[in-house]
Amino acid sequence: MMGWRDFHAHQGTDGHAPSGSRWYLVALFGGLLAGLATLGAFYGGLQLAGQLPPPPLSNSVCVDEKLVFLRNHPIGEPNLLIIGSSVAWRNFNSSVVVRDVRGAKPLNGGFCGLRIHQSAFIADWLIEHAPSVREVLLMASPIDFKDCDFPGTLFDHEDVDRFVFERAPMWSFYLRYFDPISLARNIERQQKGLAEARAMGFSIEFTEYGDGPIDTDQDRGLFYGPMQPPQDACLTALRELAERLQGEGRRFMVMTTPLHPGWKDAYDPDGAFTRDLISRIAAALDGTGAEVWDASYAVLGPAAFTDAIHVRWSATDELTEAILLRFPL
Repeated sequence: MMGWRDFHAHQGTDGHAPSGSRWYLVALFGGLLAGLATLGAFYGGLQLAGQLPPPPLSNSVCVDEKLVFLRNHPIGEPNLLIIGSSVAWRNFNSSVVVRDVRGAKPLNGGFCGLRIHQSAFIADWLIEHAPSVREVLLMASPIDFKDCDFPGTLFDHEDVDRFVFERAPMWSFYLRYFDPISLARNIERQQKGLAEARAMGFSIEFTEYGDGPIDTDQDRGLFYGPMQPPQDACLTALRELAERLQGEGRRFMVMTTPLHPGWKDAYDPDGAFTRDLISRIAAALDGTGAEVWDASYAVLGPAAFTDAIHVRWSATDELTEAILLRFPL
């Protein structure tokens, strides 16, 4: 065993590590700094080229873009929260509510591609940070009621709180979540989304309330084929959300989004599918105090749609006014 004198001698007469160890540490930290500089230059090049995706907090470019919006636009004290998938994000016009309802402060918390249990996760997360919310509107399409048999957690709660509400440095999240394979995939997805928007003649943007207008006169056909009946796990998640909101004293309104008349003619000519959907939603919500509206047959002509479930921005005034008539605020 090395004695005190042996150890002291090994350290050198001045008590410090030998020069070889010092150079090793210098090389180690120098390499680390060089790597960080290279990574920073790489991200900077992507940004200059317009190809830098948002930090992959959820690893869904569309969801992460909405998180960046929320980071850059403090939510304040909203009293109306709109939740759901892209039909909530795209089909609701918050400015109509502000215009028609005195004191209304809407926040569109719709995120693309969400299933019902994921929308419930978003509702809980946003309400935690905006307890001023008194009314919650869920806008859902039939597609949202499938694939609820996996965890609905979209992101790490603490990390996203730091990103959105504490505005921690953005570079730290690029560093924390760095994965070259994921980065390459997200770059490709972002560029594909931008190309599809350009082809449709609109730009990807948010209103000040978080709505996502499809401001175009073009469409992409029905796009969606036949849709599946609601999954029990999704209906269970819906009821659990309704019970939580009821327990908190918040009003909960649920509506199915309008469907393109051409889709109904092709895939639901007798209305049996949509009647079954709304019946099962109503049964899931029974006793929770939630209000339900089947807007799948709302009076919107084919020209109002960009596909089977999404409404162009010019038609959102009419749809939002219809929502306010059905659910007076």
